[in-house]
Amino acid sequence: MSAVLVHLGYSLMLCALVARDILWLRGTLVLAQGVLAIYAWGLDVRSMAAWNTLFVLINSVWVVKILRERRAVALPEDLQPLYDAHFFALSPAEFLRWWAQGRRETLCDVRMTIRGAYPDSLYFMLGGLARVSRAGIHLTDLPGGHFVAEMSLLTGRPANADVVAVGEVDVMRWPVESLRVLRERDPAAWSRIQSAIGHDLVMKIQRGEPR
Repeated sequence: MSAVLVHLGYSLMLCALVARDILWLRGTLVLAQGVLAIYAWGLDVRSMAAWNTLFVLINSVWVVKILRERRAVALPEDLQPLYDAHFFALSPAEFLRWWAQGRRETLCDVRMTIRGAYPDSLYFMLGGLARVSRAGIHLTDLPGGHFVAEMSLLTGRPANADVVAVGEVDVMRWPVESLRVLRERDPAAWSRIQSAIGHDLVMKIQRGEPR
């Protein structure tokens, strides 16, 4: 019976290590380490039993946390269309947390990026028009529903064009420094934000925007 528990525990741990979904990984680890803890307690191997019991507790906390994050979240009516069109790569809860970290502003004839300089913010245009130029040559105009300064954020390089708000432009703005902190603290959420930015880049390419 002891040998069965050992093989079962390690087989479950193997399944956890190949799981792609973090919830399945944590949940399977709870089962695997629980089985190994029972095995160790049965043989009175207290150090092994204590460590596996601790691992069960830690992974159980993570399972609860992940389930809470994934539970259904009702988006405000004004944000639902925006989420569906641009930010569906994030879970609703992740989107709301990230959206709350930004600041809604109305810009008026403001230079949003300067060619050769590092932008201090990432912008998402909610409405209005931004003019993109390089070396004084007009390249294109960006309508609402697009990011500005995203390439510099992704590549770590200076902006490759000047972007100026034409008249009043309604934006959400995230300071670059806060995004760097997010990237370090929550790499999984950051990867999904990058997916949303990637979707925006595809849309720009389809529109024939020079990047």
